[in-house]
Amino acid sequence: MRSLGAEFLGYRLAIAADYLLSGLDLKIVRNGYVVFDGAFIAEVGSGPPRLVDEVREYRGCLVMPGLVNCHVSTLCAAFKDESAPIELDTRFSAYERILELREKLLSLASRSQLLEAARKLIKFMVKSGTTTMLDFVRGGAEKVNLVLEALEKVNVNALLLACPEHKFYRDEVIIGHSEYPPEVIQPILKMSRKLKGFGLMNPLFIPANALRQLARVAEGRGFFKAIHAGEMPPAEWEGKGVWKTQVEMALGFFKADMLFHVNYISEEDVKLIAESGKSVVCCTRLTQALRFKPAPIDLMVKHGVNVTLGTGNSMIISPDMLREVEATYNFYSYLGKPIKPVEVLKMATVNAGEALKERVGAIEEGYRADVVVLRVDEGNMYATRDIIASVVKRAGEMNIEAVYVGGKEAP
Repeated sequence: MRSLGAEFLGYRLAIAADYLLSGLDLKIVRNGYVVFDGAFIAEVGSGPPRLVDEVREYRGCLVMPGLVNCHVSTLCAAFKDESAPIELDTRFSAYERILELREKLLSLASRSQLLEAARKLIKFMVKSGTTTMLDFVRGGAEKVNLVLEALEKVNVNALLLACPEHKFYRDEVIIGHSEYPPEVIQPILKMSRKLKGFGLMNPLFIPANALRQLARVAEGRGFFKAIHAGEMPPAEWEGKGVWKTQVEMALGFFKADMLFHVNYISEEDVKLIAESGKSVVCCTRLTQALRFKPAPIDLMVKHGVNVTLGTGNSMIISPDMLREVEATYNFYSYLGKPIKPVEVLKMATVNAGEALKERVGAIEEGYRADVVVLRVDEGNMYATRDIIASVVKRAGEMNIEAVYVGGKEAP
């Protein structure tokens, strides 16, 4: 038994089950329990919990860390599958058309449409086991406020990234001298306490000086920095003049903490990410839907890159992290580059906490009291011989018995 002690003095709720995935290595503990003290985990152990105010027993169940979605865009849920006809186009230019469609629909949708769609989507995410989400919010301060309103009646650990809205012309991007106007940045800074940080589109759309500018602003505010990189093939101007690869731009000029997608990257890029100690987010089902080049997860793991998972654009992909975990396991097995089930599950839990620099994604003392209770004695999980493999390969929303976010059971 391990205990934190005096700093945890609130109502102590114990969650007990036949199995529990404990710590940063997701060790299977039989007859395990976790004690919540308020919004945080105070104790993890096995056997009967002691010195608690309440025990909730879940027999025939597994308690696992809440899932972490490291890349989602909730507002895009207001026009789900509007892009389906374009997705049938096998040319890469279809992706550029989808991006244009998304911007158009975000600008045309009413506030009430966006608000209701985001609220319903976030509730679905929690019901399907996601307890922490990193929301990439397009549209500047106005859209951030809208997401904050959608979150008011939903218990989820939401981390918001604001994307400054400003269109740079191609020549500006290639030359690299332009910066974001103050009127674009200031409204975001006024709400900085409500934000995790900046989330940017691909460096193909942003001049080098603008990346440097936001890096300076972020450092002054303690902002987390995330950026799309490598989800698009190299442009003809990459490697010329001020321009480097998308990964080099993201890490060198923006000083990014996290890179989204990383499909079209080289082994040299992978080595650079590994040397930087930064993290990546791979979106396997989005890769499949849009026929992107598979992200080199096997190569990144080999070089020690911290890999996490996300679902990306909710116009195209359902933000169901159990489906994302299963798809990642199956897809890389199909590619002849299999990943152990426990390592895939870590990408949606432990690795995500490390990447976000948050105490989430693990059942460990001092971490947020975010857990998912899965039934393993019925239906698709019954008679499992390998619990973690079964979570990765077959668990779904129907298996979820309860979700706790910040120590409180989600409705």
